[in-house]
Amino acid sequence: MKKILKMFCLILIFTMIFPVVIQASEDNHQTGNLFGGEQEKFEKLVGESQEIKRAHPGDAEKEIKIIMDNQPLGIERGIMDIWNVLTDSEKTLYIRYPFDALKANKEKNIAKTKTEAKFGLNSLGDKSDAFRHGIWNAELTVLIGKEKAELFATSHEDKDVTGNESDGYPKTEHRYMDLHNNAVGRTIGEKNSGASEDEMAYIIYHDICAAGTQFIWLHE
Repeated sequence: MKKILKMFCLILIFTMIFPVVIQASEDNHQTGNLFGGEQEKFEKLVGESQEIKRAHPGDAEKEIKIIMDNQPLGIERGIMDIWNVLTDSEKTLYIRYPFDALKANKEKNIAKTKTEAKFGLNSLGDKSDAFRHGIWNAELTVLIGKEKAELFATSHEDKDVTGNESDGYPKTEHRYMDLHNNAVGRTIGEKNSGASEDEMAYIIYHDICAAGTQFIWLHE
């Protein structure tokens, strides 16, 4: 009876802590990254990592990550699929900043929606790619601050960059492009912190279309 009561309390606490409903959006070229997974599974994964963290209060983030990497509790496949494709940096952020991770995922999906509204698609290496990174970082800066926004935006880039992307350009060039546009977006967000999401999208879109834009892309 005590075990059942304890489990009910844990479920109730989790429900109160993570009442986040986030718009789902399909990414045309970056599936399986930190902020693009199905929201329900994403929330469950964040909750699972925090449950393990509470059960091992003396363990460092590295040890928590190892436990998650070797999770013996039979977590459903879809959730562990998300975890297994993350970089080590992304996994650390899941554990360290769970609430900010949820916000970052929400803004990632909104950024993809805004990109599709402006360009008709979410592509790779072109202006739509630059816009998506810019609007995501701008909004993330407004929500959680420039320093944490940089952590989340950079975490996915901590991966192998040998070879080319599907558009034929080297992954190293894509990484440089993404990091650069992330930084430009954060600066715009910091300077326009009072702008609405639609206003921010307008600002970044017109910056990209301007002759002297700071945003960069690899091809049209």
